Amino acid sequence: MVSDSTTVLDLLEKYPVAAIASADLLTVYEGWSIKKLSEFFAKHKITGAPVIASDETLVGVVTQTDVVKFEGSSPDEKEIEKIIQHYIGPQGTVLQSEIDRIKSRASDYCTVNSIMTPEVFSIDEKRPISEAYNIIESHDIHRLFVTRESVLIGVVTAMDILNWVMQCPAAD
Repeated sequence: MVSDSTTVLDLLEKYPVAAIASADLLTVYEGWSIKKLSEFFAKHKITGAPVIASDETLVGVVTQTDVVKFEGSSPDEKEIEKIIQHYIGPQGTVLQSEIDRIKSRASDYCTVNSIMTPEVFSIDEKRPISEAYNIIESHDIHRLFVTRESVLIGVVTAMDILNWVMQCPAAD
């Protein structure tokens, strides 16, 4: 229970993000197909995840909304060209029937990299919860990645902050 002289804001400024961050973090690879990503989201019952490159560096974030937007559209010529170059090489030739097949099976061929958001918001684990709240609110995002010396170690969501406020620890 918060004392009369201690406000929730005081507590948000007192406690570090590490106190509420989840270390159970599932990541996806930028080279995964959209189909594999969709199956991963469904299997783990999640709506988004950080995207990492083959060298384990954080390169973006992808959500169910990105998948839905992708599924509601067809790949443009630029995306088709990327797919062809990936599978055949820059000098390869492709029949129109192959291009049509690629378009019809886009979720098998297009990768997470093509639908992810490359802008990633993160916060150091030692920063106060109030700062995490301000970043989430000002950028209208749902999840904020938590780092230790620039290495991804967890995630904090708007719901994590709300739940923490509802269970506010006693002031010392």
